[in-house]
Amino acid sequence: MMASEIRRAPLPIRLLLLLTLGFGLGFATAASAGDYATAISAYRHAHGLPRVRLDSRLSAVALRQAQAMSVTGSVSHSAAGSFEFRVATLRKSRAAENIGAGYLSFSEMLRQWEDSAGHRQNLLMSGARHVGVAFVANSRSPYRKFWAMVITD
Repeated sequence: MMASEIRRAPLPIRLLLLLTLGFGLGFATAASAGDYATAISAYRHAHGLPRVRLDSRLSAVALRQAQAMSVTGSVSHSAAGSFEFRVATLRKSRAAENIGAGYLSFSEMLRQWEDSAGHRQNLLMSGARHVGVAFVANSRSPYRKFWAMVITD
């Protein structure tokens, strides 16, 4: 796209281009996303709870949240709109979200979530069966990486 075409593009497309070109979009590959589900499952299993499986729809919701936080530079559950609205189409009876930023590896991010009462409660949500995890790298932000996890029944 030429610069003049970018200026005429609708705002959502401009934001996506900004993410892709300006920030260096980073997200979980299938292999690493599976590793995320495995690590969360191990934590849940150690607490007597069933394992969770990776769900691509949840990963897409998590990615949109991480992208929105990267664009706004904020760690906020409302960066991509209300959580209830973002998961409504999934038709789940239980859903929770963990977010974070500034941790360069998933193991560091997971450790912070485990050490936080509210995040830990989400990781150990009763009835959880599916999870999605994503991150966006933003070298221009002091946080450098924005993480999001969605867990559902």
